[in-house]
Amino acid sequence: MKKVFISGSMAIKKLDNLVLKSLDRIILNKLQVSVGDAGGVDKLVQEYFCAKKYFNVVVYTILDNPRNVSCDFFQIKKVDTGNLKGRIAQEKKDESMTKDSEYSFVIWDGKSKGSLNNILRALRADKKVKVFYEKEKRFFRNEELNIEYIQKIFYENNGLGLKELAAHSNLSLSCIKEIVKAYPQFKIISYYKGREQVKYSLELINVIAKEIKL
Repeated sequence: MKKVFISGSMAIKKLDNLVLKSLDRIILNKLQVSVGDAGGVDKLVQEYFCAKKYFNVVVYTILDNPRNVSCDFFQIKKVDTGNLKGRIAQEKKDESMTKDSEYSFVIWDGKSKGSLNNILRALRADKKVKVFYEKEKRFFRNEELNIEYIQKIFYENNGLGLKELAAHSNLSLSCIKEIVKAYPQFKIISYYKGREQVKYSLELINVIAKEIKL
């Protein structure tokens, strides 16, 4: 039986009609669905299949009691993550779903790192991947389904940290720290769990490249 791993951003609160049509095709083709137990896309997908009375769904979790299970007829699969906890343990669960499935369908806001990793992991494993980009309400074209483009989308939405700037520029971290001081206009300040995060827009990469040539 063919299996599809469906995942997506927790920040997404409603599934687009184009996504719903894809879910209907999954039902029509009788694919087994692997989905996580998080809020956002995981929960929305579970609720849709439950409403459609499609029960060929396996909910993956790292917990004894999954965070979200929308239907009593869904199967539950607990993934053993050993002593891993938090995001690292959830990543281990996602790795299991990628491995267990022939297809990956990701509904992405362009920001979620977990969804990013699910896309990249599937591409690297040469799995068939379908990505709905929530920000632009469209599916990525085949020519866009490559690691370079997907990472570009992620950095456009999130910015780059100092270590990422150093890696992309092939410069030392100390050198990057000095360069960014001259370009405060590229700074992006956000907050995660009350903590300030400082990143820099993707355009700074081109500026640094020009500086190196000069």
